[in-house]
Amino acid sequence: GVCGYILIVLSICIIIPLFPIALCFCLKIVQEYERAIIFRLGRVLSEPKGPGLFFIIPCTDTFIKVDKRTVSFDVPPQEILTKDSVTVAVDAVVYFKIANPMVSV
Repeated sequence: GVCGYILIVLSICIIIPLFPIALCFCLKIVQEYERAIIFRLGRVLSEPKGPGLFFIIPCTDTFIKVDKRTVSFDVPPQEILTKDSVTVAVDAVVYFKIANPMVSV
């Protein structure tokens, strides 16, 4: 609402005179395999940012980096008993990859 717009305008008014110092806090870098989900006053912005540089407003924006690489982990081996009473050792590896960072957050 109106309070949100007032906070954004006040933050920008603080950033402009302190621009050289504020660059350290406002510019963020996201790698090729990452995307950034930006929350402005607790609400998510429409599109994920990245890869590359993007600008955030320090007092009102927070962001989460989402890794889009394929991740794997081992499931510990387990012994199971079949219908004919034979024990079998089963081992597994699970692979997952995030396709849509907005939905994952």
